[in-house]
Amino acid sequence: VVSGDLDDWPFVHNDGRFEAVAKIDNGQFKFQPDWPAMDQVDADIAFIGNGFSIAGKGRLAEARVEGFNASIADFSKAELHIDAHSDADATQLLQLLRKSPLQQKYADTLDNLSASGPARATYRLFLPMHAQAGKGRQMSGSVELAGVKLADKRWDLAFDRVTGKADFNEAGFKAEKLAVVHRGQSASLSLRAGGGVMEKSQAFEGELTASLHASELLERAPEMAWLKSYVQGRSSWTVGVALPVDSKVPGRLKLRSDLVGTTLKLPAPLDKPAFVALPTTVQTAMPMGSGQIDVAFGKLLALRARANGQQTGVHVVLGSDVVNAVPPASGLVVGGHTTSLDALEWIALAKGGSSGDGMPLRHIDVTTDRLLLLGSNFPDTRLQIAPAGNGLAVSMEGPALSGSLMVPQANKEPIAGKLARLHWRAARTGAVVDDTAADADPFNPAAVPPLMLDIADLRFGDAALGSAQLRTQPVHNGMQVQQLSLRSPQQKIDIQGDWTGQGTAANTHFTANIDSQDLGGLMEGLGFPGRVQGGKGKVKFEAAWPGSPAAFSLATVEGSLRVDARDGQLLEVEPGAGRVLGLLSVAQLPRRMMLDFRDFFSKGFAFNRIEGSVQFGTGTARSDDLVIDGPAAQINIRGNTDLRAQRFDQTIEVLPKSGNLLTVVGAVAGGPVGA
Repeated sequence: VVSGDLDDWPFVHNDGRFEAVAKIDNGQFKFQPDWPAMDQVDADIAFIGNGFSIAGKGRLAEARVEGFNASIADFSKAELHIDAHSDADATQLLQLLRKSPLQQKYADTLDNLSASGPARATYRLFLPMHAQAGKGRQMSGSVELAGVKLADKRWDLAFDRVTGKADFNEAGFKAEKLAVVHRGQSASLSLRAGGGVMEKSQAFEGELTASLHASELLERAPEMAWLKSYVQGRSSWTVGVALPVDSKVPGRLKLRSDLVGTTLKLPAPLDKPAFVALPTTVQTAMPMGSGQIDVAFGKLLALRARANGQQTGVHVVLGSDVVNAVPPASGLVVGGHTTSLDALEWIALAKGGSSGDGMPLRHIDVTTDRLLLLGSNFPDTRLQIAPAGNGLAVSMEGPALSGSLMVPQANKEPIAGKLARLHWRAARTGAVVDDTAADADPFNPAAVPPLMLDIADLRFGDAALGSAQLRTQPVHNGMQVQQLSLRSPQQKIDIQGDWTGQGTAANTHFTANIDSQDLGGLMEGLGFPGRVQGGKGKVKFEAAWPGSPAAFSLATVEGSLRVDARDGQLLEVEPGAGRVLGLLSVAQLPRRMMLDFRDFFSKGFAFNRIEGSVQFGTGTARSDDLVIDGPAAQINIRGNTDLRAQRFDQTIEVLPKSGNLLTVVGAVAGGPVGA
């Protein structure tokens, strides 16, 4: 249709009209030389005035284009606008991208990517066709995924039911928080490339937030395979991949997790139950196995590992979140500082590595605020462990523990060592307390290998016991002390016994023979101060109680004590504190019985001898033959003491040396003597 003076064509001033329309059937268009041609085009085309427009459908590469519109509004400006949309399978859209200009920039990504499933794509192009066309070109679009399968063979990753939207332009693309399913678990996936990246130094960024099992991650990192038996469980992880623009710079992989749901079965302080959070990061170069891998468990531990052929080297630093040293060519090196450390568990870990069952040990050199060993805490101690012959050489140095051990590789062989000092201090003293519950310490005595130790300076609590020889052996559910011989100028003590079970099922039994030149000093060191001064003699004590040796309590002990002492003094004690067998509180009896014997023993009672036996059981102590003989009087004591309630039911016979006989029969049931 032409209407108007042809001299005024193309009628841009509303002085006429030019219109030509046509229908295209099975046509072909190529809008840009670097994009594939659109064929199988069915469209309506119209030239109106100084421009044209076309609308229809067709096929672009393998993708069916459901509808498109293209137009140039003014030929003098020569600006082409194209809008298109396609409902197709993701496989067809991927083929289109591989034939587009994006292939040249992102060939590695597109070539390794596979996709299938329903998707809808939109495409927009603004293309100036004049001399400055390159500067004004704009291309953009989006792809909506509706349950697509995606896989990348570079990383051996596969995702099902991918749902979400990806936006692209001539500079790159980004797809934020796509909903995906990874190995049966719901997850979130973000992909960015070119202009879509968050850090401009990167060419590609990917981020996956998913629930991952520890074994899945460790299988992908050969440098960390030795941790498989120690790390178990499933946690939420965020896995980030970054590939830099500079191809000479290696890509980076970073993982983050709070480890809730994952158990760490490593020695203290690295043991962690599943419900406890521990912020953790893992960083390494891409591809996996091509460089070092750095792991930080909060500030609890950091490690750096590297693979060298079939060998792996690991450097661990306790109490830090970074390792600055280069890992060894192979084997495990541990250093650093920590608040607490379990010596036996670390020795067991080192033995496992030396036997070939785990990471071979090179050296451990750590300091700790508290070294956990044999149920005690040794402060400010340095622990060193290194392979030596068919075992491990162990060195410990601190104010309460100093010496060396040789730990054989064979489990049945004894640990032998010489210690300059071992100052063992229990968490609980031997004083009677109301709490009679068994010690809940989870320490397992059956885990202690045979011991052959010679100690120059042994202390138990505040008791200086001199030199010691200790020989033990494991039994079915605990350990047996075959010999514990203690020698000092004032004391000679021989102990035998056993410690079985753990936690609330633990039990201790022992027999002690004591030959002392200072019974008062020994009792004070063992936690019974202010009862006796001086004194020498022999004591035989057979005892059993629930709990570990540290849980000793007169209120729960079962057994007997036989004493034969000479030349000492019973000291005055505070009211209500007369607990030495419930029988040595006689300095308070006059006040309690309203009798006056202060001239005999109000400030203490010197004795020439103490003889007798005491039976312990069910929270009581009973004696029928205890005799305290001193210069002022002889005291005979018979009866029971309730060690829990501190109640006395006793007959006390005081025989003054003046020849008078005084018998005091007391059924003391009103509370502790002296109260």
